[in-house]
Parts: sequence; structure tokens; C-alpha cells
Amino acid sequence: MNTECGEHVYVDHLLAEHRRLDRLVSQTLAALPNWEAPDSTDWLPAMMAGLTAMRQELAQHFREEEAGGCLEEAVAHCPALSLDVNRAAAEHSHLLGDLDELLVRCRKLIRPTDRDAHILGQELRAVVDKLHAHEAQEDQIIQRGFGVCLENEDAS
Repeated sequence: MNTECGEHVYVDHLLAEHRRLDRLVSQTLAALPNWEAPDSTDWLPAMMAGLTAMRQELAQHFREEEAGGCLEEAVAHCPALSLDVNRAAAEHSHLLGDLDELLVRCRKLIRPTDRDAHILGQELRAVVDKLHAHEAQEDQIIQRGFGVCLENEDAS
């Protein structure tokens, strides 16, 4: 990644936030029972804790973005990005709402089954796919705004 000193701080912060969210996602998905394992009912508390942590982290991340910072600085460098930033900001409430819906579904489970875990896992993966698309959109804004190439260190 090639950035100026001040821009480096903005870019590094955003990428660190994305990595932290990815770790929370991985930890939450790991709470789901393995299909080969015998019936497991102890996954729900870990799933709820993971979803709650993801929701809190994401809400904080979005508050910081909306209060200025990296994306706003990218627009200052390249005003044509303002529509893209506004579009990304409009997705924030939808992503948080998706996590809220998953939490509500978890709270309604009285005796969770492996089938419930499978369904919640699929739904969480769909939310994660939306989140990754959102992060990719933010990465493109950063690349265009700061004229940098973001290399995905986690890509295999």
C-alpha cells in the first residue's frame, strides 16, 4: 500500500476495522455446531454473544464513518466520490437491521435444534456477504480517493 503519511492513518484505521469485524464474524460462525457432531444445544449463547458483539462493533464503525474520517477525507480528495459515500452510508441501517433480525430470531428460540443452527448460519452468511460487499465498496472509495492500491492480505 502506497500512501502519504496522513492518509496512511485513515486507510490503516479502516482496514483494521474491517479485519476486526472479520474476526468477529469468524468467531460467531465457529459457535455453530458441526453437522457431524451429535445434537448440540449449547451453541445459542455463543451465537447471541457473537451477534451482539458484531452488532456493537459495526454500529461503532458506522458512527465513526458517518461522523467524518476516512471516507469523508476520500471525498475531499475526489469530490466525485460523494455519491458513492452517500450510497455506502445508506446501507448502514440495513446491515444493522439484518443483524437485529438475527438477534430477535435467536431470542425466540426456546430449544434450539441443529436445523435452527443451520438456518441461522445460512442467514448470517448472507448478512456477511452483504457486509463484505459493503466493505469492498468502501475499499474502492479509499483506492480512488487516496490513489492507493489496497492489497487484501487475507486473500488466499
